[in-house]
Amino acid sequence: MDVNEVKEQTNSSTINKTDDTIYGGEDTVEPNKTIKSDLDHHELVKLTKEAIDNLIESDPFLSGLPLNVTVEEIKAQIAVAQGQAITLFLNRGELPKLSVVVPTHTTTVLDLKRAIKRHTNLCFKRDNVKKKISWKHVWRKYNLCFDNVQLSNDNENLKTYGITNKAELYYVKKYREKNKLRNSIKNS
Repeated sequence: MDVNEVKEQTNSSTINKTDDTIYGGEDTVEPNKTIKSDLDHHELVKLTKEAIDNLIESDPFLSGLPLNVTVEEIKAQIAVAQGQAITLFLNRGELPKLSVVVPTHTTTVLDLKRAIKRHTNLCFKRDNVKKKISWKHVWRKYNLCFDNVQLSNDNENLKTYGITNKAELYYVKKYREKNKLRNSIKNS
């Protein structure tokens, strides 16, 4: 044997010895085998939900949110805490007030109407109400009102109406002027 061959054999045997000590020889995991967990999927989901509920209850900014909160609601509440959004309350008569969170700067009346629709549908879903609302009909028959001023222009920004955080809105029935076209022609 050559000296170089002896060195190669010695190097390879020390590599194999170190491999055995690092990997522990027989304790290696085969790539095709899966490790069985003590918890199944449903238990993990339950534990995660409980942990999230505990976090929401203990946080002063999120404590007013319901237990089955959505990610959108959490983000909206954080935006309110940071001053990037406002909370508006919609007085719905006999029904409880609906709190709606919208961004402060760029929100139009149309954006507010969409947010009301989203929040109302979410409330129905939480209460297991299978009722459908025709929002086209609602907006045709009613206007939103703030401080005795009707929000009639969908493209108008909320700031122009003076709406600020924690403002209360309500529905006002639209009154149709009969013969509006005929009266405008007579006056001309």
